[in-house]
Amino acid sequence: MSARAKMSSPPETKKADYAVVMGVPITKPEKILWPGAGDRRPVTKLDLARYYEAVGPWMIRHLKGRPCSIIRAPDGIGGEHFFQRHAMAGTSSLFALTKVSGIEKPYLQIDRVEALAAVAQVAGVELHPWNCQPGNPEVPGRLVFDLDPAPDVDFAAVIEAAREVRERLEALGLISFCKTTGGKGIHVVTPLSASKKDQVSWKDAKAFARELCLQMVADSPNRYLATMAKKARGGLIYLDYLRNDRMATAVAPLSPRARAGAPVSMPLQWTQLRSTLDPKQFTIRTAPALIAKSTAWQDYCNTERPLGPAIKRVVKRSSKAKAA
Repeated sequence: MSARAKMSSPPETKKADYAVVMGVPITKPEKILWPGAGDRRPVTKLDLARYYEAVGPWMIRHLKGRPCSIIRAPDGIGGEHFFQRHAMAGTSSLFALTKVSGIEKPYLQIDRVEALAAVAQVAGVELHPWNCQPGNPEVPGRLVFDLDPAPDVDFAAVIEAAREVRERLEALGLISFCKTTGGKGIHVVTPLSASKKDQVSWKDAKAFARELCLQMVADSPNRYLATMAKKARGGLIYLDYLRNDRMATAVAPLSPRARAGAPVSMPLQWTQLRSTLDPKQFTIRTAPALIAKSTAWQDYCNTERPLGPAIKRVVKRSSKAKAA
């Protein structure tokens, strides 16, 4: 071949090691983050990005305006995990940054769906937002009751516990929603309204959640406990009220979890909580189609209620119980 022919030959092209999702380049898209999702097929970075693209419009209303911590697993869930709250060198401009009183560095915030692609790009496998009012970290925006069963407790018992929390909240004038946690637990979530007339503190919100859980423990000590001591948890369900504090977080609805099987925290209708329910069925593979046809949490924003009146009722009930 002549020198001229060599010079005119088109250069070899190397396949780009990236994909584009929601306008964001996803590098190393074939990087495996989960070994499988119950289907023996690995879940890749690209799969994660496409998952966020599919469920992002649903997720964003529960993320927007709230500081959010991200659990990252650059080498997959079997490797080292990083807990990121603040911007770092190279952090995407798609993230919003919000200032929190008393903290020097601004917190990350996810205020647009496209930012979820940036989450996937850094292998963000879990999202843990604050439970504040959107745009106001100092005011409680929801209560989260985390029902965490001991390993020997059947899921049916956790369902009954969730129903009991719901009934007690309804008796106090509050409306609640439920979701799986991505494990054996259930979260009961109560949206709170924010008005200058009824603006409760984080201290009051936490005290309310604690009192409700303690009343459940007092009524059924053979079923529940409200302390974190694992040695005392055999056969019991831990009623975790500690999510209801200023800087506490809870896994977001539809967030994946860094666990085997690529499960997600799945929002459900109360009628779906049946003894035959298997929380393992909700994965990165199955959740998009399920949430697309679900009416779960549809009226969430219309059911916000003030916490002040409920606090008065629970305190009054507690006082009567002590007097008796």
